[in-house]
Amino acid sequence: MECDKLMTRINMIIKKRAGLARTTPNFIIYEKDILGVKYIYDLQMEMLCKNLLYQANGNNKLKILFKIKMIQEQKNFWTSRCPGELEITNYRKNNWIISALKALNNEKIKICNHETKDFKENHRIQGGKIDLIELLEEKDFVTSAQSRKSKNIMFLEDILEADGITLLKWKHLCKEQVLNTKGKTPKWFKNLEHKLIADESGQVRRIKNEFIGQSQKENIHVNLFDENEKQDKSSIITWNDEGEYPIFSIDKKRSQSKKYKRIGIHLILVGDHYDLNNSPRLEECQECYRNISKKKGNNECLIYIENEISRKMDRRKEEDDIKPYETLNNTRETGTVVSPEQ
Repeated sequence: MECDKLMTRINMIIKKRAGLARTTPNFIIYEKDILGVKYIYDLQMEMLCKNLLYQANGNNKLKILFKIKMIQEQKNFWTSRCPGELEITNYRKNNWIISALKALNNEKIKICNHETKDFKENHRIQGGKIDLIELLEEKDFVTSAQSRKSKNIMFLEDILEADGITLLKWKHLCKEQVLNTKGKTPKWFKNLEHKLIADESGQVRRIKNEFIGQSQKENIHVNLFDENEKQDKSSIITWNDEGEYPIFSIDKKRSQSKKYKRIGIHLILVGDHYDLNNSPRLEECQECYRNISKKKGNNECLIYIENEISRKMDRRKEEDDIKPYETLNNTRETGTVVSPEQ
């Protein structure tokens, strides 16, 4: 360390000037009541602390500037935590405050004490219980900041399905945030999947027991169906029914009914066994007891769309099936949020 080399030379000069032997223990010249020499590195740390405290508690203009700088870094890291409590490992050359915090961190010194609840609430962004900074590797947390920010995900709750225990797939997450699904799944998200998902095969996306109960999804994105909007042929309309599984439909035309304003093509689940952990495979119903069409036997099943409890999901074509960007489990759980009797 440069300070150690410099202090070795300074100690020798001081001992010589004071008429002390070269073998005199250093603690003697550092003793306050004798010579009171101070270690350069300690003086630097003391000056950093004083400067930070002066900035944070000075006049109003300084306090506002300091607060702005801290908020900017909070957004750069994309974390709910206050930068004053973070273990900062990388300097930001354009921000002396963060550089100072990094130097103080090396000495286990933090400018914020977040043990007091009220103090913590004032300094942190609210919205979830588990910040992704607690789950990501240090290198991933730094390199993934822009990716997480663009997807508006900061907490574990942001990447879970409506049940609070199932990890969203990347494309489903993008669709929930109404964002483009093109591109590969980022490496940091794959690392999170490996860390969070209990099933090593990844087929069942239930998170490990240690994370269950710590989080609760509160901000569920729901794209409600509006019967007065222009017809959207790229979406699936869904709502929960008395049965075990939701009802699916594609908006087709206006209705003459006084109770319902829209009529849709009825979609049914393909097969006899349904995988809750994947997007459901759907196909057009040929005809069933729900069919309201006056033209029977034309292999088309039309149903009324329940406007007040229905929502829209983006869909895609996969081979001969129609599939939403959402697992069957999440469709069912989110439907309970939309339903007014829940």
